[in-house]
Amino acid sequence: MNLYTSLTLRYLKENKKRTIVTIVGIILSTALICGVGNIFESFMDYQIRETIANNGDFHATFHDIKKDDLDKITKSAGISKSALSDNLGYAKLSEEKLNLVQVRAFDNTAFKGYQMKLKEGKLPTNSNEIVLSERAMPLINKKIGDKITLNIGNRIDKNGKYIEISILDDNETIVDGRNKDFKIVGIINKPQNDIGNDVVSGITYLDIKEQSNNDTLNVAISANEPSEIYEIATKISKNLGLKVVSSDDSGVAYENLLFNEELLILEAASAYSNINEAIYIILFIVITLVVACTIATVYNAFSISISERKKQFGILNSIGTTKSQVMKLVLLEAIVVSIIGIPLGLVTGTFVIDLVFKLIQSLFNSSIVATMNLRVVYKPYIIIGSAVIVLLTIIVSAILPALNAAKTSPLEAIKNSSSLKVGKVKDSKLIRALFKTEGVLAYKNLKRNKKKFRITLFSLIISVVIFISFSGFVELFAKASEVNNGIVNYDVRLWKSGIVEDDKIINDLNKVNGIKKISVSNTYGIGLDVKEGNINKEYKELIDKNFSKNNKNGETIYNFNPMQNTFQFTGDKDIEALELKTGSFDKETAIKENGIILRNKSYYKELGKKAEIALTNYKVGDAIDAYDISRDEDGNEVKKPIKLKVLATTEDLLPGNKYATYMGIDFITYNEVGSELGYDINSRDIYINSDKTENTRKALKEIGKKYGYDVYDEVEQALKVEQSIMAIKIFVYGFVILISLVSIANIVNTISTNINLRKREFAIIKSIGVTPGGFNRMIYLESFLYGALALVYGVPIGLGIDVLVNKTTGYVIQLGIILPWNAVLISVVGIFVITFVASYIPMKKINKENIIENIRQESI
Repeated sequence: MNLYTSLTLRYLKENKKRTIVTIVGIILSTALICGVGNIFESFMDYQIRETIANNGDFHATFHDIKKDDLDKITKSAGISKSALSDNLGYAKLSEEKLNLVQVRAFDNTAFKGYQMKLKEGKLPTNSNEIVLSERAMPLINKKIGDKITLNIGNRIDKNGKYIEISILDDNETIVDGRNKDFKIVGIINKPQNDIGNDVVSGITYLDIKEQSNNDTLNVAISANEPSEIYEIATKISKNLGLKVVSSDDSGVAYENLLFNEELLILEAASAYSNINEAIYIILFIVITLVVACTIATVYNAFSISISERKKQFGILNSIGTTKSQVMKLVLLEAIVVSIIGIPLGLVTGTFVIDLVFKLIQSLFNSSIVATMNLRVVYKPYIIIGSAVIVLLTIIVSAILPALNAAKTSPLEAIKNSSSLKVGKVKDSKLIRALFKTEGVLAYKNLKRNKKKFRITLFSLIISVVIFISFSGFVELFAKASEVNNGIVNYDVRLWKSGIVEDDKIINDLNKVNGIKKISVSNTYGIGLDVKEGNINKEYKELIDKNFSKNNKNGETIYNFNPMQNTFQFTGDKDIEALELKTGSFDKETAIKENGIILRNKSYYKELGKKAEIALTNYKVGDAIDAYDISRDEDGNEVKKPIKLKVLATTEDLLPGNKYATYMGIDFITYNEVGSELGYDINSRDIYINSDKTENTRKALKEIGKKYGYDVYDEVEQALKVEQSIMAIKIFVYGFVILISLVSIANIVNTISTNINLRKREFAIIKSIGVTPGGFNRMIYLESFLYGALALVYGVPIGLGIDVLVNKTTGYVIQLGIILPWNAVLISVVGIFVITFVASYIPMKKINKENIIENIRQESI
């Protein structure tokens, strides 16, 4: 062991507390970067697995391709795999029921790629075998091994138009039917497109040898490199001679060609540059903040340590030690603590998160969290990158203060006074007026130790910025998830066509124990004549494209037709449950003035972008010119004007509404208002939020059958949305908690270490007559000034970053500005509590120590 190693190890052993504090700082910093990286990769892994489970693992699909042209697709360069499928048509499951089965045919690759998972039995191996969705089996008196005959044809409505949606039309029929006998060989888990029980899935085997040359099939493909799929698909489309549908900055769209955009976005291969740019900008901001937090934590630990060792370096310089030898000592110390701290940090950041996921699934084994299959994804680049970033930070954090110490003359270093401002320090009249003498001493202590003050303040600011900004990310992503996936506000729907004579069904439903909430909704279309002055100018160009307009008495009037807007009538409990943004709403005024609650948020979607926008600038007190369309006895259209008054506004959706109305406006009011206006108010459409248990679902089906209602069990769909939101919250809140813990540890470490290193200074202050109470107030006020200044800088910066992320996200999902005001309040309270605790613990210890011994002390 050489002299440098001996001196370094001896110093680390003799200063165990400081060494432990430094190593803990390194462990936390390494765990932060590694943990954040693992959380991000795990979240992306979960999202990709869910997207593949819902939409398949293919990147693009060509529809209605002739058998003769299949080779032009499947043998194209750059294709990793291809799958064949065919939509055979629809058939009634039985003569007694209205429910339909959509029959499709898959080859082996399609079964695997579309994630068809068996619940029982086996997959079909020939065109005479079929597997049925688990939703289909309760609708037929069949089991695995039985034969079933299906009359497969096309669905058309009363106007002869083809129907493809998974919801039954009262007047639809099946045409061009052809009988086909199948043997039921298996039951599969409910596919994504099985929304309710109206239309369920049946899948048979596609044997390419049985297809004629003129038969058309669907071909799904995956590319070796996802980012190349657009170029590959374009070449194939040209070879097939497909018609160009549209052309824009993102590329050319061809008929019969669809891309799996959700999967491509997650694989950072989307053609829409705005999506890729938004992802990269947000990732850059997150990485920058995390690295800044790491630098603050590690730099604090080293700079405070080395700054307080200037005297030691001065003595070494005075006996002939060169600058390079001092640097070797510092670097060796950095390497030693790195060898201990970085591996422990990597282990903490990698395996602790895995343990947390397993604990979550263990503790919530009966909830939807346990079914989410959360797992930590280990990526070598995260482990290596985390180690490199922390090591570089340690080296820089050690070298910079060491260089400064090496430049200081031996005499100044031995005095250890170069960090203090010599001479008169300016007073602050405001501080003196507010906090008296103790406040002035606290203020001057900060001013005379500028380097320590800046280091500590920087650490506090970073902590505030990170907490506010990441809390803002949580709120933003939660809102984006609502717009993208919809909200969950019911899980079972009861609906009855025809005349509903009474509300006896409601009484029976109220007797079911597992029901949390019952909502009866009556929704009608309503037209609007909107004056140009009431149009939101920000979206005027979009409104001009989507709405007709005419001139009336010299004024431009926009026609929002009844198909675009909703007039929703509901009961007292649902009205009371709405969170009003402005105004107030009571039944008496609503009936008297045709009062409504305005929901002025519309859903809008275009290629590569979604938005929730306000089409009008209506506010509380405004009158709205609405109208209703009906038919007279001769079938002529009759337009009935209705004058409405805005009494309140909200952004909430009534149960039964998953999304905002597409390019329209919602009006919500009491059932009694609807009755006064002549609308039929009944219990035809009932939405229920239940405990989602099997017994409750069974009871609801029995009640529905008793009163002739169709029961739409959407529990699994509700669980799916809840699961998606829960996943986002687990990952993002885990991220915020991890950041917060590191930030708190950093603040406590910085302030408490700073106070401990000033024992001699505090002892001198006490020796000149400062009372224990005055001394305590001075320390508390010093911590208060740190906290106040950290908030002055940290809050605007944190909110500024949130605004930037809001603007960036707006390129993909436009939500307006969402700011985390609750997080700001928590920061204000939290920073003062944490700085108080960080000051109180070391100060209590110092007050018990001997003043003379501390004056004699040179270092801790």
